[in-house]
Amino acid sequence: MNTFARQLKWQFVILAKNQIVTMSFMVTLLYIGLLFGLGKTAYLDQVLMAIILNDPTVIGYFFIGLSLFTERKQNVHEAMAVSPVNLKTVLLAKTVAITTIGVGCSLALVIPLKGLSFDLVDFTLGSIGLCALSALLGLYVQTFTSEFLKFAMVSIPIFLAFTSVPLLQYLGAIDLGGLKYLLPVQGPVSLIDHALSGTAMNMWYAYGSITVLVLLGYLMAGSRLAQLTNP
Repeated sequence: MNTFARQLKWQFVILAKNQIVTMSFMVTLLYIGLLFGLGKTAYLDQVLMAIILNDPTVIGYFFIGLSLFTERKQNVHEAMAVSPVNLKTVLLAKTVAITTIGVGCSLALVIPLKGLSFDLVDFTLGSIGLCALSALLGLYVQTFTSEFLKFAMVSIPIFLAFTSVPLLQYLGAIDLGGLKYLLPVQGPVSLIDHALSGTAMNMWYAYGSITVLVLLGYLMAGSRLAQLTNP
């Protein structure tokens, strides 16, 4: 088993130990119950998009923050500073682990309601982009705070802007015109919308923006995490 595989396995163990996996699927089950309670509606795709822009992003953003604060209390970061394991490998493993949980929850929301009558590939890739960007943003922001409560308070306007503005644009409540393409999660939203409803999209923009922003987020989060572990 190579270094990354070991780190990925360890990250899943940490997430399970800290009840992150359990909490993620419990919240998802509540949303599934809500969706079944609504029954068949002409606005099912819009409701699904609204929930997907909240559930997996909360998992990515807040739960990775909670996990990192728990690690701080357990002095894991001090151990990382003297560990031979590359910090970038740890960061990648953290992001992949929390993204995997978020994507699993996204699929768990959609499949019971739509079966496989949607574009599984584009939906999965859109969910990966959404969850990865959320996780990297959460990791970056939490490095500026010392307590989870402060992190949560600081995150309220950031997270609302991150998710609510794209949702309002998607629902037609606001019209940003071409400016919508500057929104960090517009690429994932376009892919998920296309997967659920067949809405036309700019494929190059959707895939390209996800790739560029995830790489940028990875570099920024990695830089901040390095400062945290090597003050």
